[in-house]
Amino acid sequence: MSLTAWAKLRRTYQKVAWPSKVTNNSLASALDWSEKAVQNIMPQLRNIGLIDVAGVPTDLAHDFRFEDSYPAVCEKIIADTYPLELREVFSDPNSDPVKVAQWFMRHSKSGEASAKAQAKFYLNLLAAEPLKDEEKPKPSAPRKPRAKVAPGSDAKPAKASTTAIDSPVLSQTEHASTEAHPTHAPAKPRHQDGPSLHIDMQVHIDPAATPEQIDSIFASMAKHLYGR
Repeated sequence: MSLTAWAKLRRTYQKVAWPSKVTNNSLASALDWSEKAVQNIMPQLRNIGLIDVAGVPTDLAHDFRFEDSYPAVCEKIIADTYPLELREVFSDPNSDPVKVAQWFMRHSKSGEASAKAQAKFYLNLLAAEPLKDEEKPKPSAPRKPRAKVAPGSDAKPAKASTTAIDSPVLSQTEHASTEAHPTHAPAKPRHQDGPSLHIDMQVHIDPAATPEQIDSIFASMAKHLYGR
């Protein structure tokens, strides 16, 4: 029997009593499964002693409903269903399930998938653990509201505009750099017919620059500033 079906049986018959006679129809109604799905469960309930050949629930089935008597039910099922060899070799619920499955493959001549299922069910009976609470779906986390952008505003930060002297030497040499710091001095009248503009420019050149690179820098400045 699969562990899913076993847990479903436990949950169901902890809430309701066994019927006076278990049939495919009553079992399907109690488990909310199709009648076809429970056809394989009925013979397994008889094999482990929860119902007799007529489908009448046994005293073991009634003890099966309660957590305090559940470990004793598991012990009786193991003692009445499984051979002594298996119980002696694999008496610990933490036994290697692969080795337990191999035992079932050798002695019950079952396939690998069936042997794995039998091993899981046997080890589950050995553990005789209390039934876990049914997992409830976790509430979904609320979505964070997106920041609203005012109409006509630019959501992207504006980039500061920069002006650089177009010189091939500066792109080839990492250490050579120029910085132009224009300073605006008060307009001094050179002629009586209008004001004049005076601009100071500072050029910083890396000491490691070669003479050719320095000449190229000044040639580029003359080209862009004076059109020469």
